Order: sequence, then structure tokens, then C-alpha cells
Amino acid sequence: MHNKKNGNIKIGIIGTGILGNAVGLNLLKSGFNVTAYNRTKEKTNELKKHGAKIAESPKIVAENSDLVIIIVKDANAVKKIAFGKNGIRFGNHNGLTVADMSTISPIESKEITKKFLEHKIIKLDTPVMGGPNVAIIGKLVLMVSGDKKHLTSSKKFLRKLQTRYFI
Repeated sequence: MHNKKNGNIKIGIIGTGILGNAVGLNLLKSGFNVTAYNRTKEKTNELKKHGAKIAESPKIVAENSDLVIIIVKDANAVKKIAFGKNGIRFGNHNGLTVADMSTISPIESKEITKKFLEHKIIKLDTPVMGGPNVAIIGKLVLMVSGDKKHLTSSKKFLRKLQTRYFI
């Protein structure tokens, strides 16, 4: 079932392991347009089967998304998909927002945020509580932080994720 109200909001997911896949399936079920990328392409098969577009690079995800959700294993992986060859920064466009759900230290997160801002990309730190069993039904708890101006402009996306969140 495709919800026309959410169908105009384009969400990218980079990192479709167990949690990223569950988040993506929930978003697809809720009627969002989802573009996904994972360096191991087979990990995107379930999302593709449910209607996600599969991208060849993080750059293409960014080009085709209003909000890019990053769910990768560590800070080095975030840096690589964000700033490396064909990274998110190369797909930047006006209003692009990145929500990083990866588990990384606050110090590394601040460094990554600073680098995103150098490229005029809005970044929100979005650690989550809950796992794939709650992600797939939209019950993750998001703890969102970032510049107040960016938080305000991104509330529309956060509400649409159908999860509980704290700002």
C-alpha cells in the first residue's frame, strides 16, 4: 500500500544491515520513496523486493533524497560514505539533510558534523534505542541533536519517520 502523502518525501538509507533493512522496510510500508545503498549489494535485495530503488553509490542516494539516513558500523565507515569517492558530499543539493544513526563517539560525531557543514550539508546526530524488531514497526526511539535551526527545519522529516523522538 502506497501512501500518497508520504510518497513525495524521498529518503535515502546508506547501510542496509539488520537495522538499516528494518528501517527501510518500515519506511516503504509507510509509503515513502526510498533509495538504498550498501557496499554489499545483496544486503539491499529485501528492500528492492519491496519497492526501494537501489543506488550504485552514496552520491546517487544523496542526489535522490531529501533525507539520507546513515546506519553503518563506525566513524571510519561514516567518513568513507560521506566524503570518499562518490560519497554523499558529491550528491549534495539545496536542503539535503543527513541523519546519522551509526554508533560513534561524540568526539568523532562532532568532527564529521563540522566536515558536513563545510560542504553546506545539514547533519543531525540521531542515535537510536531499539533494534530491528521495533524499527520495522516504527517504534525506534530517536535522540536527535544538532544545530537548533537545522532541528527546526528537519522536524517534518523526523515526524514522518513514524518513530518517537527526543530533541
